[in-house]
Amino acid sequence: MVMHRPPAADGSYALPRSDGLPRAADAGAALPATGIPAAGPPSRGPLRTAQNRLVNPFVRRLLRSPLHDLLSASVALVTVKGRMTGREVTVPADYVERDGELLLVSRRSRTWWRNLSGPGSAPVRVRLRGREWEGAASVSSDARRVAETLLEMAAAPGRPTGAARPAWARDGVAIRIRLERPVPGGPGAQDAQDAQGLWRRWFLATLTGEIAGFTLPAVVAALVIDSARLGPLAQVFLLILAGAGEGVLLGLGQAYALRGALPSVPTRAWVRATATGAAVAWAIGAVPVLLGEGMQAVPWPLLAVMGLALLVSMGLFQWGVLRGRVTGAWRWIAASTGGWCLGLAAFGLVTTPLWQPGQPPALVALIGLLGAVVMAAAVAAVTGTALVALVRTGPRSQRRGTAGPTE
Repeated sequence: MVMHRPPAADGSYALPRSDGLPRAADAGAALPATGIPAAGPPSRGPLRTAQNRLVNPFVRRLLRSPLHDLLSASVALVTVKGRMTGREVTVPADYVERDGELLLVSRRSRTWWRNLSGPGSAPVRVRLRGREWEGAASVSSDARRVAETLLEMAAAPGRPTGAARPAWARDGVAIRIRLERPVPGGPGAQDAQDAQGLWRRWFLATLTGEIAGFTLPAVVAALVIDSARLGPLAQVFLLILAGAGEGVLLGLGQAYALRGALPSVPTRAWVRATATGAAVAWAIGAVPVLLGEGMQAVPWPLLAVMGLALLVSMGLFQWGVLRGRVTGAWRWIAASTGGWCLGLAAFGLVTTPLWQPGQPPALVALIGLLGAVVMAAAVAAVTGTALVALVRTGPRSQRRGTAGPTE
């Protein structure tokens, strides 16, 4: 799937006929009211087939999940109803939002938008940044209108400057969707209720994410430590890389749990902060691998500073994401530090008696994973309690709505 391609190339990711439009009637075989010529059958190349069967279903599931903000800033789900069959078709579409309207551009060879053509506007349902909206869509094939829409989309922040090239508008149709009202009881409509059970969701997400994530450095450490083929620098680099991977998986799990209680926290920023904190912690923890016997010469005050930095690193980077979004976000640093202090202590108590020289790598990794379970449970319990307290204090300022003119 292309996340940052120019919107004019094709506003839609989908081939709707694989999404439930088997009949030509729903494709709009003739549209005299709009003057838009009917398109021939869409191409069935291997890339298009893979997009329909693999990419689009994945995008739809992601946009319906709590991690939707990985894509939903530029991709929405548009649901239309077939004119003849009455079957609903849901397509992921690249969009730009302007003054309560969604701007899209699709190729004429696509079929889904033909259910929107005709005099006036057509009803649609849009899943936009985690919320369901009712809206009204209008379609235009007028070259000037298409060009204007492309220019508006290209002017949006983060869009490619070449998105308005005329070559990309030759076979385009402009689609404008006016957001009217949220779907009652739809997803994202009751964020306050989503905060209930936060501790349990956070505990399970952190436990699962940390266990899955810790598998990477545990396996890498078992393979590279004491390896005669790798020098200390290579060993440290691999450990840091694996630690960053651990942070990515942990961050994704935690972001999933955060979505209902703190929807203003971006998933990408949280994952990036967690991965960075984990990489820093592993870099500090790998110093003994780099120095070897030279660690005995390191003065204890420096060791104390290194240990404190290791414990603080993840909470410090995550605080940078929470700051400005919740009141008293600085408390997260203390909570995270305390959680990791307790977790690492529990990890040491479990693994130190079990790890012995000369053990096979598989056993070393298995013992490490056992310690990770205990460590993750301790971290999840402490940080989950702190998170619930932070959420109860409320946002730092009145939270803005997620989308639409009525927020």
